[in-house]
Amino acid sequence: MKFFKAESLKDVLIHVAIIFGIFVSLILVFFYYYLPSVTKHGEYITVPKLEGMTVDQIKEVLEEKNLRYEISDSTYKVNVKPLTVLSQHPEAGNEVKENRRIYVSIAAQNPPNIKMPNLIDNSVREAEMQLKSLGLQVGTITTTPNPANVVLKQSYKGGTIKPETSIPKGSKIDLLVGSGRGETEMDIPNVTGMTLEEAIHAIEAMGLVAGTRFYDSSSDKPEGTIIKQKPTYQIGVKVRSGDVIDLWISGSEAE
Repeated sequence: MKFFKAESLKDVLIHVAIIFGIFVSLILVFFYYYLPSVTKHGEYITVPKLEGMTVDQIKEVLEEKNLRYEISDSTYKVNVKPLTVLSQHPEAGNEVKENRRIYVSIAAQNPPNIKMPNLIDNSVREAEMQLKSLGLQVGTITTTPNPANVVLKQSYKGGTIKPETSIPKGSKIDLLVGSGRGETEMDIPNVTGMTLEEAIHAIEAMGLVAGTRFYDSSSDKPEGTIIKQKPTYQIGVKVRSGDVIDLWISGSEAE
């Protein structure tokens, strides 16, 4: 028994129409029922906010939503807990498909090393800006009497640090800054005849600055003795805190 009987042109056209209808029906069923059921067409997941969370935390959050993550890069940030999410893509609030990968940038665990700049003779503002641009922090700023209101010394962990020294990013740099001349007048000290160490101590104890040192190997005074000072000591001569006293010393400068 034949399923189709084509006894006329009309029968042939009817059969073709039936076959075409079945084909179209299958296409419609595939695209509108089967495919959506497999791909979950129209179903989206809202991306949660991950910034500020740790890697362990986002792993748990994303697993609950059937999402994945991938670390795209890491950057060291001062005062940010290592392995904390700094940024994400797609951003929070976007809608994505299930199993979508979320790319995150995290805070690095170890700071990179950078070279210490030379801040000497810079103003405090210039020094602060330079440190900030390199990812370093300004530590304690201490002032000392000095006619030059600039950075006189740069220190790291209690010791003087030289330019080009390699230090971790985020380190705190302490600064010694000149406070300029004071208003208080005082008699100029007489340090002639003292040892260099005694002279420096006497000068600094009065809020003055031991300036340039000149050595005189032709002097008949004991080596290391102050043989001259400028300004010269005279009764009645006044100086202000922060003023500089240059020293001439017998002997040769130690290498």
